[in-house]
Amino acid sequence: MVSAIGFNLLLLSFFKYSNFLIDNLNVLLRAFGTAAIPFPKVHLPIGISFFTFHCISYVVDVHRQVVTVQKKPIDFALYVSLFPQLVAGPIIRYHDIADQIAHRSITVDGLVVGIRRFVIGLGKKVLIANTLAITADQVFAIPPAGLSTGLAWLGITCYTLQIYFDFSGYSDMAIGLGRMFGFHFLENFNYPYIARSVR
Repeated sequence: MVSAIGFNLLLLSFFKYSNFLIDNLNVLLRAFGTAAIPFPKVHLPIGISFFTFHCISYVVDVHRQVVTVQKKPIDFALYVSLFPQLVAGPIIRYHDIADQIAHRSITVDGLVVGIRRFVIGLGKKVLIANTLAITADQVFAIPPAGLSTGLAWLGITCYTLQIYFDFSGYSDMAIGLGRMFGFHFLENFNYPYIARSVR
Protein backbone atom coordinates (compact mmCIF):
# COMPACT_ATOMS: atom_id res chain seq x y z
CA MET A 1 0.00 0.00 0.00
CA VAL A 2 2.77 2.43 0.93
CA SER A 3 4.60 1.69 -2.34
CA ALA A 4 1.45 2.19 -4.43
CA ILE A 5 0.56 5.45 -2.69
CA GLY A 6 4.17 6.62 -2.92
CA PHE A 7 4.31 5.83 -6.64
CA ASN A 8 1.06 7.72 -7.30
CA LEU A 9 2.23 10.75 -5.32
CA LEU A 10 5.61 10.66 -7.05
CA LEU A 11 3.92 10.78 -10.46
CA LEU A 12 1.68 13.62 -9.32
CA SER A 13 4.64 15.55 -7.92
CA PHE A 14 6.67 15.04 -11.07
CA PHE A 15 3.98 16.40 -13.35
CA LYS A 16 2.92 19.25 -11.06
CA TYR A 17 6.22 20.46 -9.66
CA SER A 18 9.15 19.42 -11.87
CA ASN A 19 8.98 22.58 -14.02
CA PHE A 20 8.82 24.74 -10.91
CA LEU A 21 11.76 23.00 -9.23
CA ILE A 22 13.99 22.96 -12.32
CA ASP A 23 13.22 26.60 -13.16
CA ASN A 24 14.12 27.73 -9.63
CA LEU A 25 17.20 25.53 -9.55
CA ASN A 26 18.33 27.04 -12.85
CA VAL A 27 17.89 30.56 -11.43
CA LEU A 28 20.17 29.61 -8.52
CA LEU A 29 22.71 27.97 -10.82
CA ARG A 30 22.84 31.04 -13.07
CA ALA A 31 23.30 33.27 -10.01
CA PHE A 32 26.42 31.25 -9.14
CA GLY A 33 27.66 31.32 -12.75
CA THR A 34 26.89 27.66 -13.43
CA ALA A 35 25.21 26.40 -16.57
CA ALA A 36 21.48 25.75 -16.36
CA ILE A 37 20.16 22.21 -16.42
CA PRO A 38 18.56 21.47 -19.80
CA PHE A 39 15.14 20.08 -19.07
CA PRO A 40 12.17 19.83 -21.46
CA LYS A 41 8.93 21.37 -20.26
CA VAL A 42 6.69 18.82 -18.59
CA HIS A 43 3.07 19.30 -19.62
CA LEU A 44 0.46 18.76 -16.94
CA PRO A 45 -2.03 16.04 -17.94
CA ILE A 46 -5.66 17.09 -17.57
CA GLY A 47 -7.13 15.75 -14.33
CA ILE A 48 -3.89 14.29 -12.95
CA SER A 49 -4.88 15.02 -9.33
CA PHE A 50 -8.30 13.47 -9.90
CA PHE A 51 -6.82 10.29 -11.36
CA THR A 52 -4.12 10.06 -8.70
CA PHE A 53 -6.50 10.34 -5.78
CA HIS A 54 -8.90 7.86 -7.37
CA CYS A 55 -6.05 5.34 -7.60
CA ILE A 56 -5.06 6.00 -3.99
CA SER A 57 -8.68 5.59 -2.88
CA TYR A 58 -8.80 2.20 -4.60
CA VAL A 59 -5.53 1.04 -3.02
CA VAL A 60 -6.62 2.10 0.46
CA ASP A 61 -10.04 0.44 0.13
CA VAL A 62 -8.42 -2.83 -1.02
CA HIS A 63 -5.80 -2.64 1.75
CA ARG A 64 -8.49 -2.12 4.40
CA GLN A 65 -10.39 -5.07 2.88
CA VAL A 66 -13.46 -2.92 2.40
CA VAL A 67 -13.62 -4.26 -1.18
CA THR A 68 -11.99 -7.09 -3.08
CA VAL A 69 -9.37 -6.55 -5.76
CA GLN A 70 -10.83 -5.49 -9.10
CA LYS A 71 -9.65 -8.17 -11.52
CA LYS A 72 -11.10 -6.60 -14.67
CA PRO A 73 -8.81 -3.84 -16.00
CA ILE A 74 -11.70 -2.24 -17.89
CA ASP A 75 -13.77 -1.90 -14.69
CA PHE A 76 -10.81 -0.44 -12.83
CA ALA A 77 -10.24 2.00 -15.71
CA LEU A 78 -13.91 2.95 -15.56
CA TYR A 79 -13.60 3.85 -11.87
CA VAL A 80 -10.39 5.83 -12.36
CA SER A 81 -11.66 7.75 -15.37
CA LEU A 82 -15.29 8.18 -14.31
CA PHE A 83 -15.73 11.63 -15.81
CA PRO A 84 -18.94 13.12 -14.37
CA GLN A 85 -17.24 14.27 -11.18
CA LEU A 86 -13.89 15.11 -12.81
CA VAL A 87 -14.17 18.89 -12.51
CA ALA A 88 -15.34 19.49 -8.97
CA GLY A 89 -16.52 16.33 -7.32
CA PRO A 90 -18.23 14.80 -5.57
CA ILE A 91 -15.25 12.71 -4.49
CA ILE A 92 -16.25 9.10 -5.08
CA ARG A 93 -14.51 6.42 -3.05
CA TYR A 94 -14.07 3.04 -4.71
CA HIS A 95 -16.14 1.21 -2.10
CA ASP A 96 -19.06 3.59 -2.76
CA ILE A 97 -19.48 2.44 -6.36
CA ALA A 98 -17.64 -0.90 -6.64
CA ASP A 99 -20.92 -2.80 -6.89
CA GLN A 100 -22.42 -0.23 -9.25
CA ILE A 101 -19.57 -0.65 -11.73
CA ALA A 102 -20.48 -4.31 -12.20
CA HIS A 103 -24.23 -4.14 -11.56
CA ARG A 104 -26.02 -0.99 -12.57
CA SER A 105 -29.06 -0.41 -14.68
CA ILE A 106 -29.89 2.51 -16.90
CA THR A 107 -33.61 3.23 -16.68
CA VAL A 108 -35.90 5.86 -18.16
CA ASP A 109 -36.71 7.09 -14.64
CA GLY A 110 -33.00 7.36 -13.80
CA LEU A 111 -32.37 9.19 -17.05
CA VAL A 112 -35.17 11.68 -16.35
CA VAL A 113 -34.02 12.27 -12.77
CA GLY A 114 -30.44 12.67 -14.00
CA ILE A 115 -31.36 15.16 -16.71
CA ARG A 116 -33.44 17.18 -14.26
CA ARG A 117 -30.62 17.27 -11.71
CA PHE A 118 -28.08 18.21 -14.40
CA VAL A 119 -30.26 21.07 -15.68
CA ILE A 120 -30.78 22.42 -12.15
CA GLY A 121 -27.01 22.33 -11.58
CA LEU A 122 -26.35 24.02 -14.91
CA GLY A 123 -28.81 26.74 -13.95
CA LYS A 124 -27.09 27.28 -10.60
CA LYS A 125 -23.72 27.58 -12.34
CA VAL A 126 -24.63 29.65 -15.39
CA LEU A 127 -27.56 31.75 -14.22
CA ILE A 128 -26.70 32.36 -10.57
CA ALA A 129 -22.96 31.82 -9.96
CA ASN A 130 -21.76 33.47 -13.17
CA THR A 131 -24.09 36.45 -12.65
CA LEU A 132 -22.89 36.94 -9.08
CA ALA A 133 -19.28 36.68 -10.30
CA ILE A 134 -19.73 39.78 -12.46
CA THR A 135 -20.72 41.91 -9.46
CA ALA A 136 -18.04 40.39 -7.22
CA ASP A 137 -15.33 41.03 -9.82
CA GLN A 138 -16.47 44.63 -10.29
CA VAL A 139 -16.38 45.28 -6.54
CA PHE A 140 -12.97 43.61 -6.11
CA ALA A 141 -11.60 45.75 -8.97
CA ILE A 142 -12.29 48.96 -7.00
CA PRO A 143 -9.16 50.32 -5.27
CA PRO A 144 -9.37 50.02 -1.45
CA ALA A 145 -9.51 53.82 -1.04
CA GLY A 146 -12.69 53.99 -3.13
CA LEU A 147 -14.41 51.06 -1.44
CA SER A 148 -17.23 51.83 0.98
CA THR A 149 -18.34 49.44 3.72
CA GLY A 150 -21.56 48.67 1.85
CA LEU A 151 -19.72 47.89 -1.38
CA ALA A 152 -17.22 45.70 0.45
CA TRP A 153 -20.08 43.71 2.00
CA LEU A 154 -21.77 43.46 -1.39
CA GLY A 155 -18.57 42.03 -2.90
CA ILE A 156 -18.10 39.58 -0.04
CA THR A 157 -21.72 38.43 -0.20
CA CYS A 158 -21.69 38.01 -3.98
CA TYR A 159 -18.41 36.11 -3.87
CA THR A 160 -19.64 33.85 -1.04
CA LEU A 161 -22.80 33.02 -2.97
CA GLN A 162 -20.83 32.60 -6.22
CA ILE A 163 -18.60 29.95 -4.63
CA TYR A 164 -21.61 28.23 -3.11
CA PHE A 165 -23.60 28.06 -6.35
CA ASP A 166 -20.50 27.13 -8.39
CA PHE A 167 -19.83 24.01 -6.33
CA SER A 168 -23.48 23.23 -5.72
CA GLY A 169 -24.09 23.46 -9.46
CA TYR A 170 -21.06 21.34 -10.34
CA SER A 171 -22.12 18.71 -7.80
CA ASP A 172 -25.67 18.62 -9.15
CA MET A 173 -24.38 18.27 -12.70
CA ALA A 174 -22.02 15.44 -11.70
CA ILE A 175 -24.69 13.58 -9.73
CA GLY A 176 -27.14 14.06 -12.62
CA LEU A 177 -24.67 12.78 -15.22
CA GLY A 178 -23.87 9.80 -13.03
CA ARG A 179 -27.56 9.05 -12.65
CA MET A 180 -28.02 9.12 -16.42
CA PHE A 181 -25.40 6.36 -16.67
CA GLY A 182 -26.90 4.31 -13.83
CA PHE A 183 -24.62 5.48 -11.00
CA HIS A 184 -25.90 6.73 -7.65
CA PHE A 185 -23.24 9.12 -6.32
CA LEU A 186 -23.38 10.20 -2.69
CA GLU A 187 -24.67 13.67 -1.90
CA ASN A 188 -21.71 15.84 -1.00
CA PHE A 189 -22.99 19.37 -0.74
CA ASN A 190 -25.27 19.65 2.26
CA TYR A 191 -25.45 23.28 3.47
CA PRO A 192 -21.67 23.77 3.88
CA TYR A 193 -21.92 27.30 5.31
CA ILE A 194 -23.93 26.10 8.29
CA ALA A 195 -22.18 22.75 8.75
CA ARG A 196 -21.23 21.83 12.30
CA SER A 197 -17.94 20.23 11.23
CA VAL A 198 -15.49 20.35 8.32
CA ARG A 199 -16.46 16.82 7.33
